[in-house]
Amino acid sequence: MIVWSVFAVGAVYEWAAAPLMAAAALLAALAPPKAGTSRETRRLDGLLLASVAASAVQLVPLPPAVRAALSPNATRIPADVQLQPIDATAWQPISVSPVSTVYAIGLVLTALVVFWSARRCCARGMTRRIVRQVAFAGLFAALVAIALRSVGDPTLIYGRWHALDAGAHPFGPFVNRNHFATWIVMACPLAAGYVAATLGNRTSSPGMAAKLVAVFEWLGTSAVWVGAAGIAMILALVISTSRSGVLASAASLVGGAWLARDRLTRRTGVLSLIAVVSIAAIVTAYVNMQPLLSRMEQTLSVGFGGRPQIWHETLRLIRDFPLTGTGLGCYQSAMMVYQQTDRAFFINQAHNQYLHLLAEGGFLLSIPVAMAAVAFIRLFRTRLAQDTSSSVWLRIGGGAAILAVVVQGFWETGLRIPANGLLFAVAAAVAVHRPLRQ
Repeated sequence: MIVWSVFAVGAVYEWAAAPLMAAAALLAALAPPKAGTSRETRRLDGLLLASVAASAVQLVPLPPAVRAALSPNATRIPADVQLQPIDATAWQPISVSPVSTVYAIGLVLTALVVFWSARRCCARGMTRRIVRQVAFAGLFAALVAIALRSVGDPTLIYGRWHALDAGAHPFGPFVNRNHFATWIVMACPLAAGYVAATLGNRTSSPGMAAKLVAVFEWLGTSAVWVGAAGIAMILALVISTSRSGVLASAASLVGGAWLARDRLTRRTGVLSLIAVVSIAAIVTAYVNMQPLLSRMEQTLSVGFGGRPQIWHETLRLIRDFPLTGTGLGCYQSAMMVYQQTDRAFFINQAHNQYLHLLAEGGFLLSIPVAMAAVAFIRLFRTRLAQDTSSSVWLRIGGGAAILAVVVQGFWETGLRIPANGLLFAVAAAVAVHRPLRQ
């Protein structure tokens, strides 16, 4: 599912997302996820299900008086989009586009099934296998992106097809370079955690000859390939010139170091510093940094471009739909009416994950999501304290991956892309899975 979601254009289109939903349904049927069966995970799982239920409430047909009290402006959008009056006596759902909401709920349920299944697999000792597959998928995605940027038309997907969205900036297998960056900033910390966990299993060999033999033996392990995949992904991230991605990657590095502060020995600290400096040297030597530096300079001189205006118009939408939102997945439909800026470019996302959630879900959805986030943080802290094995580095990598998405979410809505949602679910499962018994 991870590989398909990445190379099928991020599964951003229905033809690519439908197989993911079918695979999740099959997975749930063959191996039903055990949600809420553990006392430690019951609160988190319950809040996740409550969030799905809140989204489903937006599809319930309501009497006109009740709908008008909860969402007074809900009738305006369908009437303006369809260019015909809506029957004022008919029972209607809160969602301004029920089809979009059903589709979005399907994607959310797919991510939840992956989260619960991956968490169960990690608890059975499959964490490294899962992370290894993620890293290899990232390696091929990065190589494809670098190759296409070097020899292909950068305005085409895979150098052959135009994106359906006007003004898109394709990069590699993704329609948008920032969405590609969202996937990469999650995969890189997981890969780093894999390498650190492998090094943590190694024991020091006495004698210089034995040390050299151990080094050569380690060079033939999967950890080297995972590390190479991480370096390739970082190179692709810099080449993409995604400012939010680079910032999120830096935040994950700092956050990972903070999470590992009690476990860093002098040896691991020195090795980590050498690794960071070496990767920085490789990036500087093999990547033209000028495009990225120019975009950074542009940000400092002119600000965030058109994002403040998009945020302003999104706030107007939030003010008109504060309680129930427009409906999960309905931001684009609502902006067909609410956009006031030049229609040469259509606003189909809020460029802020949190404003986007408020616009689509209102307090109805945002409150259980926020409570689930708090429950996740508490569970992660508990699991991190319990884990005394070398696999704790994988857990730290998962936590750093989540932090990267949280930071990037202030400028982008990368989690709307199914490929990113699935990897987010995997990273969350790695972060909070039950530690293996010692």
